[in-house]
Amino acid sequence: MEEVKKRKGYKTTEQQTAATKRYLEAHPEQKAKNNIANYKSKAKKFINEMANKEELIELMDLIEKRLKI
Repeated sequence: MEEVKKRKGYKTTEQQTAATKRYLEAHPEQKAKNNIANYKSKAKKFINEMANKEELIELMDLIEKRLKI
């Protein structure tokens, strides 16, 4: 039976963080995707958990203006 190669693991979170940083520096398109996902997540959290009525109305106006473009 053949041995299956396992991916390299990291012993510490610092090593993993450094590897992730190197990957994102080498792949700017993935960095952009990550940024978009983070902004989207923050926007949803703000709308669902933190915004008051006036802020929601302001956001609706901004969205409507953006959709007209």
